[in-house]
Amino acid sequence: MTLLDRFRTPSRQSHPDPVVRLAYVAELPLADREAIAAMASEDEDPRVRRAAVAKLMDPRTLASIAEADRDEGVRSQAAGMLRDIALEAFEDIGEAESLEAVDAMTDPRALASVAKSATREIVALRAMSRVDDPRLLGSIARHAVVESARRGAVESLRPRGERAEILSIAMNGDFKDTALSALELVTDRGEVEQIAARGRNKSAAKRARAILREAEEQAALDAAEVAAAPSAIASASAETAPLRLTPHGEPNVETVVEPEVAPDAPGPEAEQGRGAAERARAEALAEAEAKERADRDRQARLDAERGRARLAELLEEATAARTDEDLSSARRRFNLVRQEWRDQMARAGTDPDLQARFSEAEAQMAGREAEAHETEARTRRDAFALLHSLLGRVEPLAAQADVSLKGADRALRDVRTALSGMPPLPTRQDVEAVTNRLKAAQTALTLKVQELREADDWRRFSNVAIQEQLCAKMEALQAVEDAEAIAREVHKLQGQWREAADVPRAQADALWRRFKAAHDAVWPRCEAHFAALAGARAENLAKKTRLCEHADLLADSTNWIQTAEEIKKLQAEWKTIGAVSHGREKVIWDRFRAACDQFFTRRHEDLAKRKATWAENLGKKEALSVRAEALAESTDWDQTAVELKRLQADWKTIGPVKKSKSDAIWLRFRGACDRFFSRYAQRHDTARAERVAAREAICAELEGLAGEDASEPASGLLETIRAIRVRWHQEIAARGVDPQQARALDERYSAAYGKVVSRWTSVLAGSDLDPEANRKRMEALVRRIEDLAVSIGGPASSPADQSLSPTTRLATMLKEALAANTIGGKLHEDSRLSAAAEEVRQAQAAWSRIGAVPDEARRQLSDRFQRACRRISERVPAPGPVSKPAGRSERSGQPRR
Repeated sequence: MTLLDRFRTPSRQSHPDPVVRLAYVAELPLADREAIAAMASEDEDPRVRRAAVAKLMDPRTLASIAEADRDEGVRSQAAGMLRDIALEAFEDIGEAESLEAVDAMTDPRALASVAKSATREIVALRAMSRVDDPRLLGSIARHAVVESARRGAVESLRPRGERAEILSIAMNGDFKDTALSALELVTDRGEVEQIAARGRNKSAAKRARAILREAEEQAALDAAEVAAAPSAIASASAETAPLRLTPHGEPNVETVVEPEVAPDAPGPEAEQGRGAAERARAEALAEAEAKERADRDRQARLDAERGRARLAELLEEATAARTDEDLSSARRRFNLVRQEWRDQMARAGTDPDLQARFSEAEAQMAGREAEAHETEARTRRDAFALLHSLLGRVEPLAAQADVSLKGADRALRDVRTALSGMPPLPTRQDVEAVTNRLKAAQTALTLKVQELREADDWRRFSNVAIQEQLCAKMEALQAVEDAEAIAREVHKLQGQWREAADVPRAQADALWRRFKAAHDAVWPRCEAHFAALAGARAENLAKKTRLCEHADLLADSTNWIQTAEEIKKLQAEWKTIGAVSHGREKVIWDRFRAACDQFFTRRHEDLAKRKATWAENLGKKEALSVRAEALAESTDWDQTAVELKRLQADWKTIGPVKKSKSDAIWLRFRGACDRFFSRYAQRHDTARAERVAAREAICAELEGLAGEDASEPASGLLETIRAIRVRWHQEIAARGVDPQQARALDERYSAAYGKVVSRWTSVLAGSDLDPEANRKRMEALVRRIEDLAVSIGGPASSPADQSLSPTTRLATMLKEALAANTIGGKLHEDSRLSAAAEEVRQAQAAWSRIGAVPDEARRQLSDRFQRACRRISERVPAPGPVSKPAGRSERSGQPRR
């Protein structure tokens, strides 16, 4: 090819490159049928012919290509286009083009496919009329979309007597009308029973069962008529009538012999004869009916036994069908078995064991179908994903500026392979969308490959000048004296030569010989330089070997910090050493790096272990800190102090944590402990302040009740006052308040309570808080104790008695005791004094439960009560003195602190 030939553009339809012709076919409009037909019939490359056939819309040309083309793929493509035109799969295809395509088709199977799939009635009938094969006609009758085509196929089979196809249509037809039409042509009882038991078409199976049932009923009626016929007719025809089969195939001849009576004997004998004949006829009819019932019962039992036997056979057939390797065959066989199983179960009754086994087989078959369906769906999804991935990879290549010729050519081959072997996809829309995208990508890549090839040719042509320049530079090195510069330049020129290695074959050999001759002329001067360089590299190798040996010695060290610094120094020294002998670089470097990695790996593992220990210790210390923080605000002083001391002891047993977190966790734990112990040191003041605050709150609440402006008491006021008193008693029962503050609060409480009593006297009346009622109870207790003191002979309560010294009073008591010092009197006196002491204790307990009383009256009554109790306690010689009553404060009447 000359340089001018490169600028001459050949005709695209006759271009030597089939890729260019493919692109030409892809760009041809569908209306240019002559150009498309020429490419489809005359092009040398079958790929081009297939592409042209895919756009050809002339049925006659397609028919000739489908019969005469030398490539199987082209013929198959043409036959497929004919079928698609006949089915009007393309836009702008009308009835005429569809009928023309049907007339051009010669393959019976393709015609049958059109007859089954066509939606236009005239096209389906035309295709059906050209089919002669009975099996294909049966397939059309079973599956055709158009009803008239199905009916015509059945009518075509009627005169031929194709019993097998007619039976198949009745059993397996997809449409009700066709299956019923075929059933009407079935005359054999066994075939009707087969349709009734195994027919996939429900309507045909139901009609077949109805036909069998009508035949059995008719046979039963015929048998009954024969049995019920008059005996004279039966006798007359017994010898001449043919045998009639019962529903079970048994001969049934019933003859009833009537007594011979003369027709002209009207006497008593004739009447008796007729009566006997009537009785004989009735007996014969009853006997015939009994026999018929027995026959029916026997036949029902036989039918049930045969049904159960048939169910067992069907169960075996279901198991065999379920294990069939071909899923479609297994599904078809199992559906037939299922239909007959349901009919048999309806007639023979339900056997739980057989039904359970059949249900299990049915569930296994359903599982297998579901699995197969899922597998097929997954296969379609995977295929769609692969094609989508392919499109995502090849579609951008046409627009990329830096794509290589090799990559574009490979992508184009992948697109052609995908188009020629399109796998099943999830939907028809997916197939159309993927096909359109693949065709568009094929067209774009075809143009891209053509451009890249032309650019590659130009690149080869330009490399000629580059190689000539490289030859001149290599020849110029002969005048250079520096051997190192020569070696460096030679290496550089060799790399540049490799980059521009592709040149036209005519100039390649001469340029290479020129470059090699110049290279060989300067190479000996480079060898001396290489020898000196090899010596220096050997010395560098020795230095690096010594570093490796030193690193090997340090690899097992456990002095982590010092050894790490030393190894880092070795690594820095390694970088200062130059290259080593050729071929030893990787070996020596791998040895040094392995020694360093061994040490740092061990160091890292040790650090990881220490980090794990630190983390574990940190978790323990955090748990102690959380527990200490939970106890920091506790008021259970003694127990909490013991618990925190135990936590501090536990803290000391825990190992170290990470240095960056040590101070923080320690400050957290210590802060919690310090917070509690600071409160612990001030616990008494805190408790005292809390008690004072609680009492002040009670007084304030009581003062609020006394100062209410409402004319009517609030709901639950009595309960509120009672609750306040209970709280006050609980508070003053707890010691720890300064006496001066306690007296002031008592006075404040007494004053507030007095105001409440004065303000709400009506509310307190009659309750345990009523002052007057409480005063009366106090007076009653005082009188009872005073009377008790007088009854046991206690000292007089006059001022003179009170002025006696304790010694004088004791002497008086001894005299009285000596006066009554008899055995009986002594015992009686002891028991009486014990009872008096017990009564005093009960009175003191009752006194403590009495509510508030005005101060003046309370003080007087309290003094009298205490004097009486003392008189009794002085009289009673108990092991210990009688305890004083729970005292009341001078002003508030509350228990002492």
